[in-house]
Amino acid sequence: MIIEWVPYNDHNIKVCSQGLTAARWLPLALIWKSEGNQELLKTVQGESTEICKSGKEADSLALRKAKHWIDQNH
Repeated sequence: MIIEWVPYNDHNIKVCSQGLTAARWLPLALIWKSEGNQELLKTVQGESTEICKSGKEADSLALRKAKHWIDQNH
């Protein structure tokens, strides 16, 4: 499965949550932005209290966290 970049406020987000064990997923997303000759690559991940029961749930949380980071930092 190829995961597409999601555009958001001049940034791109790729959710790539990681399966830890059965029914335990860590929310994880990459944020990428290219501006002039500089590139930003930021990893956003869930806290230890945010372990999810499915990959879909983890990806959804990772996307929300990435958007929140962009809103707060740019």
